[in-house]
Amino acid sequence: MAWPQGCSAVSDGGAGTCAARRRAGFVAGVGGARPAGYAGSMATGPPVASRLATLRDDRRWRAIAAGAGAVACVAIALAAATATPARPGLVALGHAVIVGVPIAVGLHAWYTGVNQRFGVLLMAAGGWASLTTLAESSQALPYTVGRAAGWAMEVGLVYLFLAFPVGRLHDRADRLLVAASALVVLTLFAPRLLLAARFEVPSPYTSCVRDCPANALFSLDRQPGAVDALLRPLGVVAVLVVMAAVIVRLQRRLGAATSVARRLHAPVLVVATVRAAVLGVAIAARWVDPQGAGLEAAAWLLALALPLLALAFLAGLVRWRLFAGRALERLAACLRTLPDAATLQRAFAEAFEDPSVQVALAAPAGAGGWVDVRGAPLTLPERGSGRTVSVVSPGARPAAVIVHDAALGDQPEVLRAGLAMAEVALANQRLLREAEVATREVRASRARIAAGAERERRRIERDLHDGAQQRLVALRIELALAEDLVRADPDRAVERLRALEREVDQALEELRALAHGVYPPLLADRGLATALRAAAAQCPLAVDVDARRIGRYPPEVESAVYFCVLEALQNALKHARGATRVAIALDGTVAGELRFAVRDDGAGVPPGGPAAGAGVVNMRDRVAALGGALAVEPAAGGGAVVRGWAPADQR
Repeated sequence: MAWPQGCSAVSDGGAGTCAARRRAGFVAGVGGARPAGYAGSMATGPPVASRLATLRDDRRWRAIAAGAGAVACVAIALAAATATPARPGLVALGHAVIVGVPIAVGLHAWYTGVNQRFGVLLMAAGGWASLTTLAESSQALPYTVGRAAGWAMEVGLVYLFLAFPVGRLHDRADRLLVAASALVVLTLFAPRLLLAARFEVPSPYTSCVRDCPANALFSLDRQPGAVDALLRPLGVVAVLVVMAAVIVRLQRRLGAATSVARRLHAPVLVVATVRAAVLGVAIAARWVDPQGAGLEAAAWLLALALPLLALAFLAGLVRWRLFAGRALERLAACLRTLPDAATLQRAFAEAFEDPSVQVALAAPAGAGGWVDVRGAPLTLPERGSGRTVSVVSPGARPAAVIVHDAALGDQPEVLRAGLAMAEVALANQRLLREAEVATREVRASRARIAAGAERERRRIERDLHDGAQQRLVALRIELALAEDLVRADPDRAVERLRALEREVDQALEELRALAHGVYPPLLADRGLATALRAAAAQCPLAVDVDARRIGRYPPEVESAVYFCVLEALQNALKHARGATRVAIALDGTVAGELRFAVRDDGAGVPPGGPAAGAGVVNMRDRVAALGGALAVEPAAGGGAVVRGWAPADQR
């Protein structure tokens, strides 16, 4: 069966798709195959441990390096902010928060492995924000660099808003919005570095509102009229359009989110929406009235949006962890029993508050596809539908998958824990079904053995009654008559007694034959190999007996194997058309096992397998009663072979 499209990669800890299909060597909890070389994997323990220790050391050193970089960025922000003549302490604190908070939150996400890519983006945004603090300088060149960095920061924030929570843009619409914001900056703001004598204030990236430094890159005699007449009004309109599109995009994403996604996404999307709205309104208001009341407060609000975004991201993670803990607790409580697939689906839906969760089971062999818990055909969701598929029991042919909200894949460790519980539950269900089948088979086998024993007892009783017993009764009567004959005619009495001796010999032969059918004396005295060679010598076909390391075994084992081989010989005589030779193999080379095989060179096993006649059933019951197994298969090169084994230790 093909792996489902869009399957979750949570088994490998990714937030994407289909890592489970890459794990072809995974030992599935419901019967997947071991990978090649699995048995020898324990020998690689020290190197693996060494590599893990190296990875931990590398991560520790990278974290230290990132932390040092964060301290440097905060130091730059503080140094630049303290240069401002107005309220240096407050400005320094504000810029320390603007730079330090996103770096700290991003470092936490990166180091803990939760939404690592978005954490890296937060660290990058915090580092870039340290450049924008140069706009607090009273010198023209750093002031100009800081203001230009602020324009680039706006593009980065749009990317950050739209890339949440996975750290990459979701689709083409997001990429177009980021490209549009970059185009606005490049065409309507970047040219002002050469054409504008001064930058507009107030700005989110400087606390200066009057007597600010001039543009260090302005080298013209006078500012062109196109700056005020064209670039600034078009910039305002373009920013309003882009921010409106971003707001619409974020609101649609929030409106389409399920309750699961809202727990993680809502705080960040609300901050992003408010920030986009305030930016658009503030730029429009500054164009209308540069000295308007509230513009400075709006600038600070815009500047603090980055740390607020980081804190909202952290709050979403905390909310998610609390929710995940309760969800896993509810799921574990349900799985204390042995739930079926329908109960498992209901447990997942209730635990993660997602009523659309579906458990899909692999269709019966040959049918292909998937079915729901009621057995109806089920089509798995397409990529990009907001729904994704996670494999419960990876392997060559997954037994089940769970269709769920794609937001669960944003926190893979929680989904991994839930899938592990589901896998255990389904494995327990499978084991329970197998145990029930095995119990029924054992009961049926015991019933057949008991019935066979009863039939054998009746046969022995019948043979004794009709054979030896009748001869002995007749012999007793003849002996009584011979007593009278001895008195009357001694010569005739002698002849009669000699005839009675022959009757006694025949009775003894019948008793020996009867005893041989119950437990052959040769088997008891000389063992399995000798007894089978003796039986093979009486077979009309040519029979080869190959015994490898065959000693003496417990009587019940020798008896079961002996009669299974005799039954296989009888089947070869009856059913193997055209057979000319039979080969019997006994193998005691495997410790704790006695293996046997009977192969003929006849027409072979008919299509559909051999008929389950009484002989085959009796053979299987004999070895199954000892804990072994037996199978009838086509032989390589033609003919049929009966293979079986029984647990046994040589005496």
